Amino acid sequence: MPDPTKVFQIARLPQTLVIVPQGATLKFQYTDVHLESNELFRIIDEPQLKNVLIDLGAVTYIDSIIISSLLRVLTKSRQLGGKGVFCCASSEVQEVLSCIQIGRLWPLFETREEALAEVEPEEGAE
Repeated sequence: MPDPTKVFQIARLPQTLVIVPQGATLKFQYTDVHLESNELFRIIDEPQLKNVLIDLGAVTYIDSIIISSLLRVLTKSRQLGGKGVFCCASSEVQEVLSCIQIGRLWPLFETREEALAEVEPEEGAE
């Protein structure tokens, strides 16, 4: 069960950092958002991690502060030669992402499986 005090749930796959935002900024203390955002930025520096998958399935709304935190990590991943993808966005979140034209840089997939196929190569496929 996800920790309700966490802004982001994360998982480390062999080459991919999976980030699952847990809600809008208003649900959390500002310092928690700030500290966890900085932690994401540090995690993507781990040598084996080069890709980022943002799973938006846990949110029905996403605000500019959370988007900014995610974009920092996605941009850093790209600078390190990795890929970034989004998945599982509700229609409301898709509308927000469309308004800021995020799909021009990082694609949105309907399912996590489709997104994983883009960023996490299967064993022996490389």
